[in-house]
Amino acid sequence: MSIEMVEFFFLNTWLWGMTWGVSHVPINIIVMLALFKFVGRLKIMTAILLAFFSKVFASALYTMLVSFLVFVVKLKFIPLDNVTGIQGSNLLLACIYLGLIYSALQTIFFLIVNKFYEINLRVITLIVFVSNIISSLLVYRFLEIN
Repeated sequence: MSIEMVEFFFLNTWLWGMTWGVSHVPINIIVMLALFKFVGRLKIMTAILLAFFSKVFASALYTMLVSFLVFVVKLKFIPLDNVTGIQGSNLLLACIYLGLIYSALQTIFFLIVNKFYEINLRVITLIVFVSNIISSLLVYRFLEIN
C-alpha cells in the first residue's frame, strides 16, 4: 500500500462526506447528544456543547488535512469516466469509513479537552465511536431508501 493510496482514501472519503454523506454531521450530533445525556450522564448544556464542538473540530481538522494534501502535497483527483468500472465501491463501507475517521478526529478533540477539564475519557471515547457507527448506519439506511 503506497502513501498515494492513503492520500486518495482520505480525499475520496472527504468528498463522500461533503456530498452524499453530508447528513452524517447532524445525525451524529443528535445521537451523540442523546448518548452523552443518558449514558454519559452529562448535563444537557455540557452534552450539547461537547457534541457540537467535537463535530465542528473534527470537520475542520479533516478539511485542513485534505486541503494540505491537495494544496501542499499537490494531490490531483482525476475521477474515472466509467463509474461502473470502479471496483470496491460499497455504500456501507463509505459510510463506515467516514464514521471511523470522524471518530478518530473527535477523540483527538476530547484528548485536548481532557487536558483542561476532568472528563471520563473511556466513556466519552466509547460514546464517540458508538455514535459515529450508529450515524453511519442511519446515513446508509437513509441513502438506501432514496
